[in-house]
Amino acid sequence: MKKLIITVATALAALSATVSCSFFELDNFDGPNAEVTGNLIDMVTGEKMSLEASMSQSFSWTTWSMVTAVDYGAIVVYEQGYVPPTWEGNPEDYPGKDSGQNWMVRFDGQFTNTMVFAGTYKYTLQTKLPCYNPESGKDIFVLKEGKNRMDIGVLPFCRVKDPKISYDASSKKMIATFYVELGDPSRANKISNVIFSGNTQLFVGGNNMNLAKDHKPAKAQNVNPGELITLEIDTTAPENANLFKYSTQDRYFRIGAMAEGNGYNSEKNKYYNFSPIFKVSADFSKIEEVQWDTVEW
Repeated sequence: MKKLIITVATALAALSATVSCSFFELDNFDGPNAEVTGNLIDMVTGEKMSLEASMSQSFSWTTWSMVTAVDYGAIVVYEQGYVPPTWEGNPEDYPGKDSGQNWMVRFDGQFTNTMVFAGTYKYTLQTKLPCYNPESGKDIFVLKEGKNRMDIGVLPFCRVKDPKISYDASSKKMIATFYVELGDPSRANKISNVIFSGNTQLFVGGNNMNLAKDHKPAKAQNVNPGELITLEIDTTAPENANLFKYSTQDRYFRIGAMAEGNGYNSEKNKYYNFSPIFKVSADFSKIEEVQWDTVEW
């Protein structure tokens, strides 16, 4: 019996040594040597492009814990000319050369990737992003070793222009006024919906994370570009109770507009372009635009 135990132990030790050597032999490539932070920027106005808000969770290998993110769409990024050292065939035949990686975009338009390789990349925009894909030649960027700051210029389907939010004490209604401008009338050419949304936390969306049931004295569908639009939220309506039931709580509001047409934004789940988010004090006396540079994540 003792001989059997010794023999098994010796065999396991030999196997372990073999596996360990093979493991270290295969895992001797350099790790990521670059990181990037940037924003989706409206190439016409120079402003950050706001997106739908949605909660997601992912596992962080850095902290070994679940991380909650407030994001929605993604930039799909392809490293140009990369072929792993283990590939022995023609680089053009490497099956993974066209496989991309998703860089998630926060709902304030910012993206970050802290584990990426320096190199030349090409990108495209995921369908959940309410903007057009870049023209050929404008979709290439270079990352150097270390930290990179890179903003990506995009053209939104539409823009919420001159948004104003106020509170009418006599009617006890939140009121939003604004115009909508098409990003490119030759593509998405119809404003199919507008929305006035609110939440008790900073993360406000249209399809998601919206506690407001907006009442629309002005037409909310098929509005015309450049037309003044007014939307209201009744703070006393029972359907808005979750948004207004706590009298000591600040609230956050946002205006959204949806453009579609000619095959753009035509999928089952359609996406809004948004105004900035506005913070309204608990007593409705102060309304201010949220400044992202001061927000702690």
